[in-house]
Amino acid sequence: MAQLSEKTIGKLADTLVEDVIDYILEDERLNEFYLEVIGDAVCEKLGKKNEDGTCSFDSGISSELIMEIASRIQVTSTPDVRYRNTGAIDDIISFFKSKKKETVA
Repeated sequence: MAQLSEKTIGKLADTLVEDVIDYILEDERLNEFYLEVIGDAVCEKLGKKNEDGTCSFDSGISSELIMEIASRIQVTSTPDVRYRNTGAIDDIISFFKSKKKETVA
């Protein structure tokens, strides 16, 4: 298979990112991963890690807190993806590259 250019890879990524996000959000593994990692972070900040890897923390408070934190996390594309798909970003990049050449020369 021929190697794709950086520009082509970027355009493919921009085109696919929303579909990939939808796929990720439909996969239950993401939710399980979030809850586990959020729980680890809460334990790291507020609890005491035991030798066996468990956390000493009030389970009622920690599970409520973990769920609340999880509800505040959203997987989304960066705002510039839609803008890049318009082609306008190429004009801006070309503009700044030409300005850079003028100052270097």
